[in-house]
Amino acid sequence: MMDLLHTATTFIICRWWVASTVISMLLLLLISSSDAFISVQQHQHHPSSSLCIMSSSSTHQSTNHATLIQGFDRPTAQQVVTTTLCPPNEERSRNNAGMEAFGDDRHSKVITNDDPRNEYTYGEFPFGSFDLLVDRAIEYVDDNDQQQHEEDGRNRNMLDLGSGCGRLVLYAGLTRGGWDVTGIEIGKQLHSLAVNSLQRGINGDLLKPVAITDDASTANSKISFYNGNALRGEDPYFQDTESDDETIQSILSEANLLFAYSTVWETDSSQSFNPELQAMVLSSKWSKSLAAVCQDGVVAVTTDRVLNPDDGWKLLDRMDVDNPSVWGSVGYISVLQK
Repeated sequence: MMDLLHTATTFIICRWWVASTVISMLLLLLISSSDAFISVQQHQHHPSSSLCIMSSSSTHQSTNHATLIQGFDRPTAQQVVTTTLCPPNEERSRNNAGMEAFGDDRHSKVITNDDPRNEYTYGEFPFGSFDLLVDRAIEYVDDNDQQQHEEDGRNRNMLDLGSGCGRLVLYAGLTRGGWDVTGIEIGKQLHSLAVNSLQRGINGDLLKPVAITDDASTANSKISFYNGNALRGEDPYFQDTESDDETIQSILSEANLLFAYSTVWETDSSQSFNPELQAMVLSSKWSKSLAAVCQDGVVAVTTDRVLNPDDGWKLLDRMDVDNPSVWGSVGYISVLQK
């Protein structure tokens, strides 16, 4: 009964979070429009200063892949990510980018809680909660698989689905030796912010650029970002991504651990709530698609929605974790059994 009440409460809070997030983003967009007008007026009086900033930002060519020069303890890594790689002064840009799927509707149309585009909105999952869930999930990763990677001199692969501006990917890459960490983000604007953050790490001598064609056997963790659709086929809101289906599917097929901040993702149309698991169930577009492409034994972490056991996902564990955005989340750890 308590699990049922907790799930129902989480559902209500998630709805509240979507509504409040959308409202906050709309307010930020309004503020941004005002700032843009002010910026134009200032540019008319100080054109030379604006030109200087533009030329400075274009002196480095961005890359989507980098390796770690040295590891960090977790508190230091959190500080590096929040103050240097994804600084607070970009919060407005991150929130604006999270509204990309809404297009012109964000200015002219009332956005409701059941709008499917809410699935693409941006949220920041706490580092501490991420650590708790990923640390537990790693315990379930096949020991034989780990030994095989160590013998081959290759790192294991962790994927963040819907990686946004790359906060968690960068953090995981800075703190988890022996893992290559990849972010897959369908939104071009959020992906661009992630690549910019990666470039900051390179410019600050925290990371070293690397070509994707370089030898994969390295002791240093590799951090990569891809702009593409984790689901096969054309997305109705993002039809022009940098990476094609085959590239993304190939990356998914090599994953040992998946993470998805899925709190507002679409639930299953036939059974949104599983009474046996006492959990909201992710849409079949996620459960079936990931089961079809991922390797047997891959471990997946999802939040506030569980992957459907009917598609081969066995629930191994669950944890209540802190998440101020929705007054707490439940993390589900599942393994794929084909």
